[in-house]
Amino acid sequence: MSISRTGRLSPMRRGLVAALAFGLAAIGMAGTAAAQTPFSASGTTSVATAAHKHKPKPHPKPKPKPKPKPKPKGPADAHPVSEGWLKVNGVWVQATETKPQVMLNQQTFTARKAQQAALAAEAAKHGQNSGVHAHNNYDLNMTYRGGQDSIGVTTGPPQVYLVYWGNQWGTQGTDAAGHTTFSGDPEGASPYQQDFFSGLGSSGDTWSKVPTQYCENIAAGSVSCPSGANRVGFPVAGKTLAGIWYDNSTAAPNAATEPQIAAEALAAAQHFGNTQPNQNRNVQYVINTVPGADPDHWQELGYCAWHTFSRSSYGTVAYTLMPYLTDNKYCGTNWINGGQRGHLDGYGIIGGHEYAETISDQNPIGAWTDATGQEIGDKCAWIPAGTMGGLFNLTLSTGVFPVQTLWSNYDHNCMGNDPLFANQALLVTKPCDQSLSTNTPMDYAVLASDTASGKLTYSATGLPAGVSIDPGTGRITGQTSATGWNSVTVTAADDKGNSQSQTSWMGFFNGPQQGCTPIEQLIDSGFENGSYDHTAWNESGWNVVTSATAHQARTGNGYAWLGQDTDDSITQWVETTPGYKHMSFSFYLNITGTAPSSSAADTMSLVLYDQYSGNEIGVVKTWSNQDATSGYQLQSFDLTPYIASELGSTVGLKLVSHSTTGQTAFLIDDASVHLT
Repeated sequence: MSISRTGRLSPMRRGLVAALAFGLAAIGMAGTAAAQTPFSASGTTSVATAAHKHKPKPHPKPKPKPKPKPKPKGPADAHPVSEGWLKVNGVWVQATETKPQVMLNQQTFTARKAQQAALAAEAAKHGQNSGVHAHNNYDLNMTYRGGQDSIGVTTGPPQVYLVYWGNQWGTQGTDAAGHTTFSGDPEGASPYQQDFFSGLGSSGDTWSKVPTQYCENIAAGSVSCPSGANRVGFPVAGKTLAGIWYDNSTAAPNAATEPQIAAEALAAAQHFGNTQPNQNRNVQYVINTVPGADPDHWQELGYCAWHTFSRSSYGTVAYTLMPYLTDNKYCGTNWINGGQRGHLDGYGIIGGHEYAETISDQNPIGAWTDATGQEIGDKCAWIPAGTMGGLFNLTLSTGVFPVQTLWSNYDHNCMGNDPLFANQALLVTKPCDQSLSTNTPMDYAVLASDTASGKLTYSATGLPAGVSIDPGTGRITGQTSATGWNSVTVTAADDKGNSQSQTSWMGFFNGPQQGCTPIEQLIDSGFENGSYDHTAWNESGWNVVTSATAHQARTGNGYAWLGQDTDDSITQWVETTPGYKHMSFSFYLNITGTAPSSSAADTMSLVLYDQYSGNEIGVVKTWSNQDATSGYQLQSFDLTPYIASELGSTVGLKLVSHSTTGQTAFLIDDASVHLT
């Protein structure tokens, strides 16, 4: 799950991640975006060991020694560390981790709310906006981000695999009800989790209906789904819990890092035989750690759990970190229910939170968030039971479990019940539009799921010469020398008469290409999606992001107006997902006013910041009143030289003005950030 970008991860946590980001070869797949999407070159870049020839030393004897023979070159490295290869149980896997979306514990959440309220009250005294974003913003609906790596939401019936990591869990057993148990689980968390996920989809499960209103394969910025869209799948009772694995091969790290957690998720996929992209399409793995462990410093950093995904040769793998929640009373212990069973309330509240956010934003952040970056669980987190939209007990066939409500665009509120929007039986995931290199082998798996039949037949039209689809597996392979864009339609059909087709663009060009067309990385890039006092942009004061009629937006109604006060600024933090190599930033700028042109009295600068340290990375460009424009003009920047070493971290983009005359307006609209 996600909280506002500006506050999701503390500088301490970012520092920890920075120190560890490249510590495990595992998780840093290099290459273009093509290497991070289902479309990828089938080979890897070879790294040969350079041979060194050694000059002979002078020899005192008349006859010198012969020159030593050059050392033979070492074999090409088929699995270079720089491209994210790691061994999982002796098998090479290529993977890239992504940044987690955390759920704050109730104490941290409440403290932050109080801080926000205090700042807002202080700002109100001065007629300013605090620039701090409140949680549970009921005025902001969810919008679709466009899908990450072709995937937006979990469209088939969700499947959950529970992983108990490390031999510290003790002896495995089975109780009278058939639950898997562990001697190192004093609270009985494992049986509770098994019952919770097994019961989803049963007759009393109104809660699981809420996410089914969300879908994928629609235009970015959409707030609702058309009839026939591929929606979040409703769970099948008794089948949501797909498997349990006790990984007792070794002790789990006491303070596991994000790369280590990602590697464990890949090990789980391998253990369950889910080594093909289609096998992970509707799957999530819950990585449970033992009592007393401090994975990813969850206790110090004030959260309860998080979810994210890994790009890998197994496809995109969605997973959740689930610490031993009863170690922190602010993670749900006895939050609704009393007694021993109530100790485990957090496994319903927080386990349900992460599950729901995974199925509605499977490859975060790529599907459903609001304009401040919150997912469907964030907006309704920790609302007290008995109040509107508050926590409640959900009755399933396997027992009673406390859950939080989920945000519903349909009701514009936090809900525990909604209409059920059903999918058709056979669903095909729309491939992303992408560009690939000519004369380079490719291997892409068409993703499809079918609740009516186990056997699918695949076909495709529009593929260039040399590229074809396997009718049995749906894999598109081959290579072509043809160049240009192709409209490719892929179809899957079953033996029950069901079928679905999806059409996307596939381009082949000479030289390296970017793979999937990257989705917009900014939230509210046009200054339109949020209310003007609750936006994803951090504003220095009231009305910097505005719809004031004193000036005009380039498009829509909203724009940013810098230069109203002596110092104005807007900032947004962007996650530079590891594995990408380039970052571009653009926006439209209109500089207008009456300041004398004899000097640069009023200025605006684009400044980059590192969220790890808070330090300035660099000033990209400065404009002044001497650069007055005739209307909005496009400003485009390749930020790669500034942030090459930052890729995989979070970078702040800040536009800041300084005015001495008060006569220059710097107007900004239609910003955009893309990673390739």
